[in-house]
Amino acid sequence: MSTRRQFLAGAAMLAGVSVIKTVPAYAWDFTMDKGIVYTEDQTGMWKGKQKLHVPIIDTKDLDVVITTPHPMSEEHYIVRHTIVAEDGEVVHSKTFNWKEDPVSKAVLKKKGKYVATSFCNLHDLWIKEFTL
Repeated sequence: MSTRRQFLAGAAMLAGVSVIKTVPAYAWDFTMDKGIVYTEDQTGMWKGKQKLHVPIIDTKDLDVVITTPHPMSEEHYIVRHTIVAEDGEVVHSKTFNWKEDPVSKAVLKKKGKYVATSFCNLHDLWIKEFTL
């Protein structure tokens, strides 16, 4: 199970970075039906799982709080949150163990467009766009 988790985590990070680096920022109009990147509207094979996986973004000025309302157990948990700027730079990341609440806080350096990610060890990578 650990090898599968490591593979999925690595694949998700690589896929997320390559999508963000090679596609113009916020051009998320590609099909995600069989991929590993999902949104609230594009759930692919994980239809019905979005309420527990899509990151919830709360902002005040440059302060950002990401929450994923996902139960945490040793077998099934949120592994990581990231915030990626419009230019592809990862400006925040937090990795969780199954005993932690999937909540992360960041203070960003500037206003702009961002993508927050929430990676589940069983249900892949979920993203949500936001603007400060």
